[in-house]
Amino acid sequence: MRIDLQIDSAPLVLRLQNGQRRLAYAVVNAINNTAKRIQAVERRRVEEEFTVRKKEFISRQAAVIKPFANVQQGRPYAEIGVGQKPRLLLSAFERGAERKPFTQGARRVAEPVVGGPARPQFAAQVMPELRVGRLRFDRTKTGRRRAGVTRTKTYLVPEVGIFQRISPTATRLVYFFAKGKKIKPRLHFVETAEKEADRWFREEMEREVLNAIARAKGKGL
Repeated sequence: MRIDLQIDSAPLVLRLQNGQRRLAYAVVNAINNTAKRIQAVERRRVEEEFTVRKKEFISRQAAVIKPFANVQQGRPYAEIGVGQKPRLLLSAFERGAERKPFTQGARRVAEPVVGGPARPQFAAQVMPELRVGRLRFDRTKTGRRRAGVTRTKTYLVPEVGIFQRISPTATRLVYFFAKGKKIKPRLHFVETAEKEADRWFREEMEREVLNAIARAKGKGL
């Protein structure tokens, strides 16, 4: 995404002693300050829009500023993006996508039953000992995984789900196997960035111009 902005105060800063250098730093500071404002708003939006289970992790990934604008590196721009960590679906909520299984070759997604042993409440994280990757089902001598009782008393029924034995005669559903789902675009990252840039960049630039004049003590004006 690219946002172009005009700077009307450039001639004023250029009249200062070392004006070009001071203008460069003023622009870079204004860009980075605006990027931080966009980042803060985007992080709040994620918390308002979704049920966030790993708040600190998701907050960091909701809006990543990399790289920042930098005078010495000749970079008069900053880039803000959604985190791209493995199995992180945040970017899909910007453009829309299909939620597919993470496991290669799998045809269905294992979804924990809300209120079940893996996820007692909707806002709760999956219990570590009941994460799918930790459920080590019995294997045959040829190495093929089969539906077998494990330490967690769980067993797999192909195309249906993962169950847990709670008594000799009763079981309960832990995960059900679902087809991929459509993820609707809900993040509106680009729209938010454009709105916040229009709102704050001019103010940030004016503040940096005043700072430049103050540091130069008006020399050259």
